[in-house]
Amino acid sequence: MLVTTADLWEPRPGTLLRWDLSAPRSGAPAELSLNQRNHLAGAMAGHPTVWLAAAFDVEGPIEPVALSRTWRAFVARHGSLQLEVTAVDEVPQARRHHPGTLTWSVTRAGHTRTVEETRAALHTALDDRCGPFGYPAFLPAAISRPDRSTIVLGMDHLHCDAHSIAVAVEELAELYDAFTSGSEAPSLPETASFLEAVEAGEDGPAPVADGDSRLLGWGEFLGSRGNQLPNFPLPLGLAPGERAAQATAVRPLADADLTDRIGVRARNSGASTYAAVLAALASAVFDLGGGPRLDTMAPVSTRAAEALTRSVGWYTTTVPLTVPASLSDLGLAEAGDAVRYGVRLGTVPLDQVIGSLAEPLVQVRSDVFVVSWVDYRHVPGGSSHLEREAQHISASTMADDVQIWFSRTHTGLAVRVRYPDTAVAARSVDSLLERLTHTLADLSRQPDDLAALGVDS
Repeated sequence: MLVTTADLWEPRPGTLLRWDLSAPRSGAPAELSLNQRNHLAGAMAGHPTVWLAAAFDVEGPIEPVALSRTWRAFVARHGSLQLEVTAVDEVPQARRHHPGTLTWSVTRAGHTRTVEETRAALHTALDDRCGPFGYPAFLPAAISRPDRSTIVLGMDHLHCDAHSIAVAVEELAELYDAFTSGSEAPSLPETASFLEAVEAGEDGPAPVADGDSRLLGWGEFLGSRGNQLPNFPLPLGLAPGERAAQATAVRPLADADLTDRIGVRARNSGASTYAAVLAALASAVFDLGGGPRLDTMAPVSTRAAEALTRSVGWYTTTVPLTVPASLSDLGLAEAGDAVRYGVRLGTVPLDQVIGSLAEPLVQVRSDVFVVSWVDYRHVPGGSSHLEREAQHISASTMADDVQIWFSRTHTGLAVRVRYPDTAVAARSVDSLLERLTHTLADLSRQPDDLAALGVDS
């Protein structure tokens, strides 16, 4: 899975198809999750909303009838895509539409001749359709070509998370393959509905007692920082309150062999590969003028039940991490402990954390410094991503902090970095990625090799 953004996406030209659908005015009342409520509150306050898109290739030109059947089957399978949100007296209200009440149509939206023209057309269509209010808040589309075509599904973040993008690629590919061969819908694994998970309180952590050690741990993390969430520690060239257009860097960091060796080194120290990469990131930041420890936040999955593995929805919470800038065995072990501790704190609802604070959160920037990790080798369909040329594309918006997404695939380790488009921030990010690449190479070596190179071990 290539994780990229709309401004860097390079879809080949072809004939653009889009599917439009409408829903009746009525629908069953539905509940919204904490993530969805926060997302909608930001949208109503005028903040840019974010959409995510899945894109993958299929052989030959698009067969519109087969793809129409694919879209219908996919929406019928996933309750999150049956959700409509409207704002009534500035209060979001949600309802769920039965898939049998939806009206579908397909439109040929024109033919493009260049990558730039194709990107612009899709970007405009996704921005127009994938907003959180109204129905649908998603866009089914395709680029048909004689040799190899691309299927695209864009969704407002209201409907999905990164894991959901992988689910969409796998299931849409399976459904389309069946329908183009004249078969009935394939027997996909059973899945729970996100809307039902929200109603049952199974989409995220449950409240804990006031004196719970996990709640106290959150208080200690935030209290030590003056109740301020982490910000990127290197210069960005923005004063507090300033924002800039988003810039994005997407780069490979390590091939599969090097990443495997990092994993061996991590396991020998009692850490995960993710924890080791975080330690490398902290070391690279330290080398560029940061502190001896790196504070950040990390999204983690709340898909605790097996039935949620194939569920499309927003199943994440955010956890705090403090990682030492050290590649020593002790440093890696501490990084492993930090990740495990952060995941444990993630079992407390964020609204309860915020409600427990004696003083309100201090927000210097609108964004928060976040470091994400997805191992696509272990998501549905991960082994087929390369041959399908699967991509996760996110909207380009505004930024005033840095957010980092590490992606591990069968070909190695890659990164996407979102940062404000200033000359200072670009220098900081470029320097960081260059230094991180060398640090990961150091990390892949065994302690004896590091000592010979004069690296702390």
